[in-house]
Order: sequence, then structure tokens, then C-alpha cells
Amino acid sequence: MRPFLHKSFMSIQECSIVQQYVNLLVLNKRIKKISQENGEFWQLNGDPLTDSIGLVYQETVIAHIKKKVNLSYSMLRRWNAGASMPWHRNRWEAEWTVLIQISDNNWPIGFTGGQQESPYIEGQQSSSMILTPSRGDAVIFNASENFHSRHKLKGSECTTLCLYYTEVDGYLDCKDNRDNYGDNYKTKQLAEVKYGK
Repeated sequence: MRPFLHKSFMSIQECSIVQQYVNLLVLNKRIKKISQENGEFWQLNGDPLTDSIGLVYQETVIAHIKKKVNLSYSMLRRWNAGASMPWHRNRWEAEWTVLIQISDNNWPIGFTGGQQESPYIEGQQSSSMILTPSRGDAVIFNASENFHSRHKLKGSECTTLCLYYTEVDGYLDCKDNRDNYGDNYKTKQLAEVKYGK
């Protein structure tokens, strides 16, 4: 499926609530800060609020991709200035991706047009498609098949919400190995400790 931009996927009011939520989490040090070679960002996975958004919009996603899917997990990120996203494909647990622009700015995302080989061949390859979501817009694509990336963020920060879906009754239709949605991955972590995974 060719990546596409869904205008006004979420309302401005919904985006504002999510933005305030992540700001409070950062202020109260209730969200993980990650520093990598490609920049700094705060990240929240499988949260009650973000998973519930994924469940609410599940039927909308099904209508657009014409496949029956279930929510795998959600990921909320607030990126710092200068952060980038190198060329990559998602793991299969995040096969169908809905990337929602939460903050009131935009940050283009590039795609290689579905090519299967790594875009690092011959160096940094240019994008064959660039989509630029505004606040409330979503980019919907098969992230496990399409290479995608983002150049360095020029603004001071950017908040995005990713909703990840897998096909119904498939091998990976398991809430990303959690017992419950919205548990902040506690049940998965307990199982890993218990079974030594």
C-alpha cells in the first residue's frame, strides 16, 4: 500500500489534550528520556491514554487500509530540536502504522517508494515521496515494508503519536505480548522476569 496523508484524522482539541498530557509527564519526570545518535526524545509506550486512542480509531484505520486489524501498541514521542529518524522499516508488530502529528508544527517524513533493498546503498538516498502532516493529520502506511526517515527537526520540539496495528488472528495479534492494553508494558516485563526472556 502506498503511504498516504489523512487530513484531520484527530481533532485539534484531541491533539491539545495529548500535547498537555506529554508536557505534564515530562515536567513530572514520568516519561522516559532517550538519547541516541540521532537525537533526544521522550517516549511512552502502551500507555492507557494512547492505547485507548488507538482502539477508538481502529475502525477508521480498517476502513482506509481495507484489512481487518487490531491494535498492537501505541507510542507517544516528544522530539527535541535536531533529532532525526534514519532510514528504517518497522518490526512486524508495528506493521500498519498511523503516525499522527500532535504538536502545532510539522515535520516531513520521507519514503523510498516501497523498494526492498536498503536505502543506504550508495549513501543517503533521497526520498521518492515526502508527506508533511499538520496538527491532527495522520500518515498511514505499511511501515514494515516501506523504508521511511525524517531529516533533522528544525523546530524546538515536535510531538507525534504512533498507533501500530497487526492483522486480526495473525501470529502477532497479541497486544505486543502484553496481557492488557494500557498497562505501560508491565505485564510483558513481569513475564520476561518470570520466564527469563
